[in-house]
Amino acid sequence: MGGRRMSGPDADFTDRTDSVLGELPPRDTTALVRTVRDRLRLAITLEEIPSGTRLNQVAVAKQLGVSRMPVRTAISELVSEGLLEMVPGGGVVVRSLTPRDLLDVYEVRAAIESRAVRRVAEVRPALGLDRIDAVVATHKPHLSAYGVAELLSADREFHMALLDATDNAYFRRALVPVWSIVERGMVGSLHITDVFTAAWDEHECIARALRAGDPDLGERLLLHHLKNASTKLAESMPATTVATPAH
Repeated sequence: MGGRRMSGPDADFTDRTDSVLGELPPRDTTALVRTVRDRLRLAITLEEIPSGTRLNQVAVAKQLGVSRMPVRTAISELVSEGLLEMVPGGGVVVRSLTPRDLLDVYEVRAAIESRAVRRVAEVRPALGLDRIDAVVATHKPHLSAYGVAELLSADREFHMALLDATDNAYFRRALVPVWSIVERGMVGSLHITDVFTAAWDEHECIARALRAGDPDLGERLLLHHLKNASTKLAESMPATTVATPAH
């Protein structure tokens, strides 16, 4: 992405995150809030707005070309997701991500996704399996040409396809709120060249187990996949991450 990072927690990021926080077109209120939230989430995930940065609602609204209302609502949702946190005296800062955060999120992923994989392998829904296979076939050969956002999007597409194949919308709803934490961890591990290649080899093996209708193998491969990912991502992070105090 082309945006430049800010140099400090209170830095004005106007004109510095234009790759994500460009001016938005007019939209209805619900869609506008969702779009503002998604833009801010992506900017935080890609570290264009670094940990410890204090957000200025007026500056964000001006950058996006919207009123403060959708920005305020979007910020509230990102606080609930754990990307932002309230600070004494008012305002919010980008919450620092720790190895413990990542391991805790992957524990939740393991609980949700392992059950989803078993269900898909047992039921073997034709459309769901076709979509999973299509995701692997679409992305696996092209990983080396992908940028950061494309790698994140492809990985998300695979795992959401697994959840959607259960035909139970609550699987996706349960995981979406913590997915931004997963992606923040992934961004921090891009210097580990084999992470995404190995992950997609594992994706392919999981897809084959589901197609074969083997819930035990599918679950075992999925848990191994998540264990590998969480270990590598946590090890790639600093032992401690301290947020810069906001003023």
